[in-house]
Amino acid sequence: MSQRKQAGGTILGMFIGLVIGVVVAAGVVWYLNQAPLPFQAKGQRPPAEKNGEAKPVVPVAPEPLPGKPGDKAPEKARFDFYKILPGGEAAPPQPTEQKPGGEAPKPPAETFFLQAGAFQNPADADNLKARLALMGVEAGVQQVTLAEKGTMHRVRIGPFASAEAMAPTRSLLAQNGIQAGVVRIKDGKDAAN
Repeated sequence: MSQRKQAGGTILGMFIGLVIGVVVAAGVVWYLNQAPLPFQAKGQRPPAEKNGEAKPVVPVAPEPLPGKPGDKAPEKARFDFYKILPGGEAAPPQPTEQKPGGEAPKPPAETFFLQAGAFQNPADADNLKARLALMGVEAGVQQVTLAEKGTMHRVRIGPFASAEAMAPTRSLLAQNGIQAGVVRIKDGKDAAN
């Protein structure tokens, strides 16, 4: 007889647990239906749910696309990462000004560059060039062969017409922990400062 009482108690307990589970689930569903939707502005409900009335949804006509029918769609600009980077393409030739007497102006006798680094590994030079590009500084990498060190990859910024024009860039580099040396070029020959 005790086994019957025990079996009846187990079934009764399972039934009570089932009823409590259904009541809790119904309460959660009711609460979620009453709560505002998470991505809507506070106090705003969808049009179909205001005041408990279901309103019909009026379809909105799509806006016409720009242009006339039959026109080709404008092509989007395609970017190639390696062409966007500074120094990836040859610079277009600069127009020269003509003086009234027909003489072209002489190029400056002296130009300045900032050399941010020189590396034997070309990947190190490219990494520094990319770091400079993230700072907004356009740099170029030059490959040179030196008798005592072999092939070197110089990371240079410039040219600058004067030391005063170079000063803001040099201070920006110093603020970012890059010590750049000044390279002065006279008549096509390097003269490092």
